[in-house]
Amino acid sequence: MKVLTKVVNAFTDSVSGGNPAGVVLNSPDLTDNQMASISKQLNVSETAFVFSSNKADFKIRFFSPELEVDLCGHATIATFYAMAVEGFFPNTKNSVVTQETKVGILPVSIEFFEDRNINRVMMTQEKPILKDISLDIFEIADSLNISEEYIDSSLPKQAVSTGLFTLPICIKTFEILKSIKPDFDKIKKICEKFGLGSFHLFTFQTLETRSIYHSRNFPPVYGINEDPVTGTANGAVCSYLLLNKIIHENNLICEQGDIINRPGRVFVEISKNSVRVGGKARIVKEKEIIL
Repeated sequence: MKVLTKVVNAFTDSVSGGNPAGVVLNSPDLTDNQMASISKQLNVSETAFVFSSNKADFKIRFFSPELEVDLCGHATIATFYAMAVEGFFPNTKNSVVTQETKVGILPVSIEFFEDRNINRVMMTQEKPILKDISLDIFEIADSLNISEEYIDSSLPKQAVSTGLFTLPICIKTFEILKSIKPDFDKIKKICEKFGLGSFHLFTFQTLETRSIYHSRNFPPVYGINEDPVTGTANGAVCSYLLLNKIIHENNLICEQGDIINRPGRVFVEISKNSVRVGGKARIVKEKEIIL
């Protein structure tokens, strides 16, 4: 069986930045193991597979090299960008379509410039859920191989989800964030203990004045030590900050990936009951995989 795949960088319009995702637009009758294998062969954190749906416009399943993931932000952006390039949507006006995922049916907006080129893709996430957890700051610092004094422990000790639970960890300076070399086995054990998908580290010291924070994401439970640029976690953490009145803006830009030479920018728009996350994208290659 031959499967045509694409690798698409999400949250950037660069061939070297952002977060690469695999995309299979016309998914044949693949098994779960085959979909995980394709993700592993593409050497990306997640690959999205497009199916027909009787509940929404499309059904999307997301696979990491290790397991199926309920929702993936950067792979969603990559998928619908690739679909727009392939002419799935009329490019005379902005399009809103729906995707069936493991967390529900979610709208996706494809935005075009006046010259009909693609501007960006924005996905709607689940309503934010905050979960109080009994955190040991020393244990968190130990897993990151830093002193606990470098973590801002004044922020609420909560996990947050807009589809996948992540743990927001505020680091006091950009230089400390940049220098962190974690113990991923320890992070994985903590994530498994609290039912988390990742640690999402951030600092309010940014490279660009328009950005709300600079972040790094560690999701070893999914077989990836560091995710270059993360859609679901940035939407969730911005919601956490807004709901806890730590920030007051609701139209935000998050920086991520610069520290590992994969710079990307995530647009986050939060209204009363809605979180939208998105950005630009770029197709970098096509690959035929034989199963």
